[in-house]
Amino acid sequence: MVTLWIVPSDEDSAKLRIIMSMQSSTCKTRSYPKFHPHITLAAPPSSSHLTLEQLRESISHHLPCKIRIDFKSVNTGNHFFRSVYIAVQPSPDLVSLHKCIHTTLDLEPRTPLFPHLSLCYIADEDDAAGKERQEWRNQLETSGRIRTIGPAGVSIEVNCSKDGAGNDWISGFDAYEIWFVDCNGPVESWAVLHKLRLMPNP
Repeated sequence: MVTLWIVPSDEDSAKLRIIMSMQSSTCKTRSYPKFHPHITLAAPPSSSHLTLEQLRESISHHLPCKIRIDFKSVNTGNHFFRSVYIAVQPSPDLVSLHKCIHTTLDLEPRTPLFPHLSLCYIADEDDAAGKERQEWRNQLETSGRIRTIGPAGVSIEVNCSKDGAGNDWISGFDAYEIWFVDCNGPVESWAVLHKLRLMPNP
């Protein structure tokens, strides 16, 4: 299965990976695999048999040179791929791109909780009674890595300093690329097949 991701810049990815590298020492299964920070734009089923070229062509030729991503909240989910995630503001650019891809490919969206950026993947067997995912999220809170900005529930910042004591806060990022990723097999074996640089409107 080839999925389409919108990704942060190298600099912002490195910052987010500092938070994503946190894990529990008690988990001994397939929890906490390493993966690149991303927002899934589309996840066509393997049965669709879409080629990489068809997926590339689903991207509008009238895209902005960047897409702004703003963080809304940090939430706990009930699925491996949505264990703890940053809910993202559904901006007009993001919503339009998501709709364009699925309309062009004639696909029903398979992107639950779009748009979101997962921070960790925790297996069900490690989330006994729903504790591991919630505790991981609580760890962000208690270590001072999350703070609300503006009216409550509207937006947040995360602290990406290495020890959590610094002042490296980000409330989102500008995305400049869409990646096409082969997501077959274990998470850490996923492979980037192609990177599409966003271009300014003519």
